[in-house]
Amino acid sequence: MKIRYKVSLVAAGVLLVTTSLLSLVQVRQIRTILRHQVEASISESSNAVARQIENWLNGKLRLMDLASQAIDRQYSVQTTQRIIDSPTLKDEFKLVFGALESDGKPIKNTAAWNPKPDYDGRIRPWYATGKASSQAVLTEPYKDSTTGEILISAVARISDAGQLLGVFGGDIRLTTVADAINTLDFGGAGYAFLLSKSGNIISHPNAELNGKPFSQLFAGNVLPLDSQLQEVSSDGKSLLVSFIPLSDLKGMDWYIGVVLDQDIVMAAAHTLSWRAVIGTGLGVLLSLLVLGLLVRRLLRPLDQLKDSLADINRGEGDLTRQLPVVGHDEIALVAGEFNQFLQNLKALIGDVKNSSRHVRESTAATSCEADQAANRVQVQLQELDQLATAMTEMASTAEDVARNAQTAAEAAIAANEETAGGVALVSRSTGAIKRLAEEMDATGHAINELSTLSQSIGSIVAVITSIADQTNLLALNAAIEAARAGESGRGFAVVADEVRSLASRTQQSTQEIREMIDQLQTGVRHAQVRMQQSRDTASKTAGDADAANDTLERIRAAIYRINDMNLQIAAAAEEQSVTTEEINRNTTNIRDISIEVSGNADKQVRQCSAMVDHVGQQDELLSRFRI
Repeated sequence: MKIRYKVSLVAAGVLLVTTSLLSLVQVRQIRTILRHQVEASISESSNAVARQIENWLNGKLRLMDLASQAIDRQYSVQTTQRIIDSPTLKDEFKLVFGALESDGKPIKNTAAWNPKPDYDGRIRPWYATGKASSQAVLTEPYKDSTTGEILISAVARISDAGQLLGVFGGDIRLTTVADAINTLDFGGAGYAFLLSKSGNIISHPNAELNGKPFSQLFAGNVLPLDSQLQEVSSDGKSLLVSFIPLSDLKGMDWYIGVVLDQDIVMAAAHTLSWRAVIGTGLGVLLSLLVLGLLVRRLLRPLDQLKDSLADINRGEGDLTRQLPVVGHDEIALVAGEFNQFLQNLKALIGDVKNSSRHVRESTAATSCEADQAANRVQVQLQELDQLATAMTEMASTAEDVARNAQTAAEAAIAANEETAGGVALVSRSTGAIKRLAEEMDATGHAINELSTLSQSIGSIVAVITSIADQTNLLALNAAIEAARAGESGRGFAVVADEVRSLASRTQQSTQEIREMIDQLQTGVRHAQVRMQQSRDTASKTAGDADAANDTLERIRAAIYRINDMNLQIAAAAEEQSVTTEEINRNTTNIRDISIEVSGNADKQVRQCSAMVDHVGQQDELLSRFRI
């Protein structure tokens, strides 16, 4: 919805609410004023009728008081009858009646009233009312038993010098009261009726309602007898009801009830309400028309601003366009601020383009480096495979060394046993030199075999030395590759260092074995020479046998040492085999990690490629803006 329509609708709504509230307040004030006027009119008219009724009835009471006073001054039966028969009382009352305290017999002024023979006036309500009052009073309305007409009676005391002798009274027809009340029609808006405090209707325009409860007039609703207007519904009509008391009527609490048709009374307010509604509608329509023309004229610069923005939008990102700034109103301020926004946007787009170019270059470099890293990881995987193969071969060689060392140990043990036998033979008898010489020949052969075995051990030691050198070289290469791998190769560098340390210890042990074997070979050569000399001189001296015994002891000791060396070589080879297995497992783990690193490197390469593509798209979008 356009702004002009929104402004017009909002203004129309505000105007409608405002005028409606003003009209509502005005109508309510008028209704209140009319209500007060009606109350004042009812009070004035009702009070006037009430005073008229009060004066008329009070006149009747004063007449009865005068008659009572005349009887009291000159009491006699004849005087009482004469006063009751007076023309004045006959004219003012429908019937004058009475009864004496002595016998209750009726007193009357007309032959038309013929009470029953057993009539006793002393038990009648009117007699008790007159007897209880020192002045003339009115009785409650009652229905005439003969005519059915509603009557009231003014009663007074019959006395002689103040002593009660009886009561007399006069019946009053209420036609005069009804005529007075019926004059109140309130301009055709309602009617009035007379009722007692007990709620019984005394006089109503509809004579059939006389003597009935006034609640029948209002669908059974019993209203409080209040002079304020009360709203009540009856027979589908909204009524205004008020009750005006007859305050100056002696001894009686009577009210004039006023019933008004609210629609008739408030007709002027209803007419004014409709006029207000029509006036409000016409005012809103006229205001909408004027406001629409005014808003159209005021928002004309905004339409120009919209057209300029549309031109910029159709200009495919041309930020060099400027909106026209005309005048000093809010729309001109908006155009100026928008032009400033375009200037700021131009600078921002330029900075974003430069940043995008730098990002593209950095991303390309990163992608290249990631590609190189992936290649290096592949090379590392190949070298790890070679290292694993070498470690497997090394483990196999270590097992061979252990087996050869075990064989050498067994041979040394056998030589030791043979040497022990030779020592035993030399010890038993120096006389058996010939046999000893023969045994020396056998021993010479054994020594030759020992020499041969010693040379074999030297070969084995050379192989172990070669393996240790190769292990040291592989460990050095592994440390170099671990240093190249950086943080991910730190664990592998530790393992390579341990391998290099083990290879170093193996070289040292091998060197010691070589020295021992050299000593053994030297001893063997010496033994061969000594054995030859012993064979030559065995027959000459027994002392030579002792020397041979000593030589055999030294050979035995050397064999012990050779046996120990062989056991050490076997243990070292076993340890080397275990270490080689550990290195092999570590190499496998390193290879798995390297494979994962290679996968991450490939993923990084793909991400860098995607980033390069996104940066290219961003450059393409930014190139649409012309700055």
